[in-house]
Amino acid sequence: MLRNILFTTLPLLVEAAYLDPSLQQQKPLLDPKPASGRVIPITLDHDLHYTFINSPPVFDLKSLEHLQNSMASYSAGGPIQETILVNIPLNSSQSGTATFYTISESDSWSQAADRFIWMQQERLHLQPILGARLPLLGIGIRKSGMISMPAESATLDLSTPYIHVPKGIWDVLLLATSTEQQARDGNEMLYVDCGALNIFPDLVFGVERGDFEGGAEENDGENEEDDDDDVDELVVKPEQYILQTAEGRCMLLARNADSCHDDRGIIKLGWAAVRGRDVVLDWHGSRVGFEKQA
Repeated sequence: MLRNILFTTLPLLVEAAYLDPSLQQQKPLLDPKPASGRVIPITLDHDLHYTFINSPPVFDLKSLEHLQNSMASYSAGGPIQETILVNIPLNSSQSGTATFYTISESDSWSQAADRFIWMQQERLHLQPILGARLPLLGIGIRKSGMISMPAESATLDLSTPYIHVPKGIWDVLLLATSTEQQARDGNEMLYVDCGALNIFPDLVFGVERGDFEGGAEENDGENEEDDDDDVDELVVKPEQYILQTAEGRCMLLARNADSCHDDRGIIKLGWAAVRGRDVVLDWHGSRVGFEKQA
């Protein structure tokens, strides 16, 4: 698991494959979930930013990342009043949604809590951004084998599509995906073979499992050998970190965290990490929930 550094060899497969059909599908929202909530659609613009469509004046929303900002005036009572469910489809031509729930409506989330991987944010009152420095145990890249390394935290950043990973993981990802670098609107973009998605590896983020509904789990010392059972895996699949453009090309939505000019070395989960899954921004509980995937 991700507590140990495994240096198994990641095989490089060369068989051809057809474009993953899941790229053309939009995953439905979770069920069960609270029955009520105010839904506002979001759409992807040319600059790869998700923006709100016809946001009501009381919400005053422009871009998706405003949902993470404690200073955003998107409700009369402030963000602490809200739990927000964000759904970004795998098919980028389709609109996503942001669904807003009040605290009373959020109470019914408890029946769906086990469908999410929860990351608790410490000292949210000292940070303006929900999703900053969420705790991790490690990060890995996996196909037949796994290469992994320790990691302390990751930041959810819905202002960018890109997943920022450490150089050790980045080097393996580049080798496995055989990227081609080209300019697009003045920016350097990385493209991959659309027909090879099913031979690309998964990105794996290790998260300590916690009981956020009932408090910390008791540990009597009898299960110390079962540490692996206390770890959840947030898995980002190729169909999530590869974006098919309108021109029919496939873009790699990952970057080397160690070469970024801003926030150098910080592991980031851009919106690519939550494509095709629900993500919950729970302001009341100071936590972020990522829907588990099979």
